[in-house]
Amino acid sequence: MDETLDVYGAKAAAQSMENELASYIPASSVASTEQLDKGILFSCGTDGIYQWTGHNYLTLSSPVDDKKIVDEVVAGFADRPPFSALADTTYDGAPSAVVVGPAGSSYLLTLSVDRSRIEILSFSPCFRLPDDMSSFAEY
Repeated sequence: MDETLDVYGAKAAAQSMENELASYIPASSVASTEQLDKGILFSCGTDGIYQWTGHNYLTLSSPVDDKKIVDEVVAGFADRPPFSALADTTYDGAPSAVVVGPAGSSYLLTLSVDRSRIEILSFSPCFRLPDDMSSFAEY
């Protein structure tokens, strides 16, 4: 857990990482980007400790070499503690990159099932949600 973060700081950290991962996609292949403005909270397993979850979608205007992008992401985080990254494959065979960061944060970059967009999912560092804020609200 990151004691220095609140829900808004966690959201900012996650969205910043979404944008960094999006930068690995060649701009010439991106028709549009949709970074969701709101996300929900996901429990980190301990009462009162949560992650902000978000999504960034990059609609493609032309095909991309998703395997190459995944390899570049993994290489980009290879020597960047406290992050680590690995190449994986989705259930439908698409290459994906998983980046794990501090305080339980993690990020996934993969090609959508219909191959029309790159999807980046984020789980922020874990933080303590104050008692006066609802874990069921969108932030």
